[in-house]
This record gives sequence, structure tokens and C-alpha cells, in this order.
Amino acid sequence: MVEFKKVIVPDEIEALCDFDQEAFSLHPQDVFPPQVWEKCESYWMIADGEVVGCSAFLLNADYNAQPRRGCLCIESTGVRPEFQGRGFGRQQKEWQIRYAQDGGFNPIVTIMRQSNTRIVRLNESVGFTVRKIDDHYYPDGEPGIVMELNLPAPACPRCGEPLRTPRAKQCRFCHDGWH
Repeated sequence: MVEFKKVIVPDEIEALCDFDQEAFSLHPQDVFPPQVWEKCESYWMIADGEVVGCSAFLLNADYNAQPRRGCLCIESTGVRPEFQGRGFGRQQKEWQIRYAQDGGFNPIVTIMRQSNTRIVRLNESVGFTVRKIDDHYYPDGEPGIVMELNLPAPACPRCGEPLRTPRAKQCRFCHDGWH
């Protein structure tokens, strides 16, 4: 059984830093300092009582932490090395999308190393598309791939027609009060 638990900041920042070092050991220069973790809303991915992954978001921000109302920026998707290849990355990505839908965020934006073909393919498989390549994004000069997922508008709970935005309060079709 997999569950997601909100990280308690600042109490768990040291644990986040330790997790980050383990999950991204191939690229230690990508590890977030405590100041970055303090700005993120982060969640542990727990399977059978053990932390296997972590997601970190910037709310209402685009990549490079630029403000963008309604946008959810996935700053980090990590799975501990010993749990990789078991489907936890996909479960985490699907949960991130549900998190965005439930929170009324749209679009979802993320950036990853061009060489990280596994996460690029995973993002593509759940609907993300490449928005741009950011040359020399990473400290070692590697390009970053900026990917975006535009979520479909939710359906009106009364008539089933699509609402204009994820945070819409009134349906333009049935006009049946505020939802």
C-alpha cells in the first residue's frame, strides 16, 4: 500500500536533504539546499511504512520559480535507488497529477536533465509534452527539458459539461447555482 504524507517543515528538512542526496547521488550538484526545501510543499511517498520517494512542488509558479497563477511546478520527483524500477515513479507521477487536479492547478510544469530519459519517457507516458529545452540549465552545463501538462477542465457535477477552469464556481451550461 502506498500513501503520501505531507512533510513537516522545518522539522523534516534534514531528512529531505538526506533523501535528496540518496535519490540524486549521480548528480550531487542537483541536491537542494535547506532554503529550497523551505519554499516547497513536499510529500513523502511511503510504501509499507518505508519512505520510498518524495515529491516537491512550488505552488503558483512556473519553472525557475517564476510566479504564474494556477500553475503547479514539480520541483522534484525522487525515488530511492533501491526502489527504482518497481513502478513507484509512475505511482508518484499519477499522484502528482491528482494533487494538481484536486487543488485546481493547471498547467503542471516540470524540468529534468536531458540525460534522464527514464523520467522524460514517464512524463510523456502520462501526457506531458516538451515545452522547451533550456540549454545549460544545470550547473554542469547539461540542458534541462521543460515539460508541461495541461489538464482537461473538470466536468460540472450536475450536468457533466466541462467547466471553464478547474476552480470554476458556476457552470456556463446548466447555470444551476454555484458549485
